[in-house]
Amino acid sequence: MFLKRIVYFSRKTLHLYLQSSTMSTFTSRINMVTGNNEWIFVDDDDFDYNQELARSAFADMLHDHERNIQYEQAIIKTIQTLSKSTKKIHVLDIGTGTGLLSMMAARAFNQTINSSCSLRITACEVFQPMAKIAKKCIEKNALSHCIRVIDKRSTELDLENDLQGDRINIIVAEVFDTELIGEGALRTFSEACKHLTIDNENLRIIPARATIYVQLVQSSFLQEFHTLKNLSETNQKIKIPDGCRHLAGNTIFDLNANEIKNYIRPLSKPIPVFDFDFKSLNDKTNFTKEKILENIQCDYDGQIDAFVMWWNLDMDEQGEIQLGTIPSWCYDDKEKEENVQWREHWIHAIYYPQQPKIVKAKDQVSLYCFHDEYSLYFDVGISPFPPKSFTPTFLSRSAVAGFNNDNRRNKYIQALEKSFSNTSINRCLYIGDGLLLPLLILEMYPNIELIILQSSNIHLAHTLEEILTNSSKQLNYRIIPSLDKENIDFQTIDMILSEPFFTKSILPWDNLHFYYLIQQYHHSNIKLFPSKARIRCIALEFDNLYKIRSPVNQCCQFDLTPFDEQILQASLNVDATIEPQSLFEYSSKKPTLSSIIDLIEIDLDKISQKNKIETINLDIPFNVDGICNGIAFWIDYQLEDNIWLTTGIENENDSWVNYSKQGVHLLLKPIEIKTGMKLSINAAFDFQQGQFSFNIIS
Repeated sequence: MFLKRIVYFSRKTLHLYLQSSTMSTFTSRINMVTGNNEWIFVDDDDFDYNQELARSAFADMLHDHERNIQYEQAIIKTIQTLSKSTKKIHVLDIGTGTGLLSMMAARAFNQTINSSCSLRITACEVFQPMAKIAKKCIEKNALSHCIRVIDKRSTELDLENDLQGDRINIIVAEVFDTELIGEGALRTFSEACKHLTIDNENLRIIPARATIYVQLVQSSFLQEFHTLKNLSETNQKIKIPDGCRHLAGNTIFDLNANEIKNYIRPLSKPIPVFDFDFKSLNDKTNFTKEKILENIQCDYDGQIDAFVMWWNLDMDEQGEIQLGTIPSWCYDDKEKEENVQWREHWIHAIYYPQQPKIVKAKDQVSLYCFHDEYSLYFDVGISPFPPKSFTPTFLSRSAVAGFNNDNRRNKYIQALEKSFSNTSINRCLYIGDGLLLPLLILEMYPNIELIILQSSNIHLAHTLEEILTNSSKQLNYRIIPSLDKENIDFQTIDMILSEPFFTKSILPWDNLHFYYLIQQYHHSNIKLFPSKARIRCIALEFDNLYKIRSPVNQCCQFDLTPFDEQILQASLNVDATIEPQSLFEYSSKKPTLSSIIDLIEIDLDKISQKNKIETINLDIPFNVDGICNGIAFWIDYQLEDNIWLTTGIENENDSWVNYSKQGVHLLLKPIEIKTGMKLSINAAFDFQQGQFSFNIIS
């Protein structure tokens, strides 16, 4: 199982034999900031191997204490029960990973009192580097004699050649994701039961069954990630057409809903929508099912803005051992609500109706439910799949939230009013994939000529054209595909603007791409908006996020250091020190450990700095006692004097913005700190490469 939300870079590698006969690697990538195609030399024969291995990290799953305990309890119960009625137990562990569940099975069997029963365990793992790690972990725990690891998919196992005709009577697997079925769990169990197991009556699967639940909720916060709202409710020159409102599409929005529960108002009780018995799955419809649940009662007045989805597993056949992703607000027990297990590998899924629906308390609605082999879909009423208004994804959820965010809008409005009141501006150039700023300019200043460059996302260019042609007033604009003399005369441009936002950006400073696009065209008479940028940071004690990079060491008394050693080393070899995360989803201790620190300030008017590397050495002073396990980074833009727009937080202990990801450096070795202590760091910005770097000085 792979950790969700890890970013995959598209790389093409070229291997060159050098005279020394060693193999070195050059990696081609597009620099997201400068836009240049670059070949990067990697002095590592195993670059591709290490990159794949680093991507397979799932330490947060191994840190999931509840998951591990419930799996082991179900394994112990099943083996103890089955050993009383059979002479032979053959366990198939599907997607073994570190081999943890196989080792649990071996230990459970060793604790049984039936000496006449024999045990065999087959663990399959298709990802070969992880299969090697599983073998090392199993050997480390002295269990190689009873566990065999095969580096194949379970659907590729041959009963005779791989299992020597010895049929399976226990399947144990953790092949679930946020949607339960997104990793192919249905086919995995179905194929194993069809080809590898004994009769259903004597077969045990762990987990045995699953139920998917949804809840109707009201949440303007969640709607901000889905539906573009108009620029104003009155005096609209520009109105968003219905066909352009859902640019994030109908896809799942996965997030840890427990962190935003104060923004969610349930309108109904949890509704069970789909049940799966893993040893009796029907593949005749290709694992597709749709149904309509009638008479779903709404408990409160409100508007159905979204559906929150989660699932629950019956780990044993009797359903006595339960494991699930139930949201914290659904617990009756206050103590359980406050101590819900944090997990990143299984979070919550948000789905949206085609149209929000206003309801009254005691109203009854129909709920349309659909699933195929890998995904789910829900709507209020009778709604055939795919929905008539199905929209592909043109914008990320966070970009939609950025368009809708009132504080962000107001900053732009204030800055535009200040910019256009102090200068004579007739012709402007807008650069970027953002929709908000060009619409605001044309809404507020219809007499200004606006040239819009949208070259990296042709779908957004078409969407912007559709919105503007729908305007109630003739607007003075044109959309161009590139910056060249045929499209634009820079001597006539008074102002260049950007939000800045580009759909391909990953880290906050990647959006400086607009600065590099205008390098050869900018001259002193052109006003820039924004005019400055600053990269900032703050030291944090994350409650849980640090676990995704933390060594496991021991898990359920099993030694997993081979996993730590290989995964951590692979990550050190290929991963950047700063990764993107949406920090509004992850809690941290308050007050923050440090104040906000300004690292690098970039004057965007100065083109001459493009060959410069700006470095800074400074100390981050700690204001409180705690454990520093992460440093968060973001970028602010000066739109006008004293008007700064943030992609992080405005002040210490503020909430993180939900419309941009931040950069996070997670410390491999958290630091216990006391008030007054300092952390020495080095930061640099390479203007030629557009790259920000950061190091802790030990």
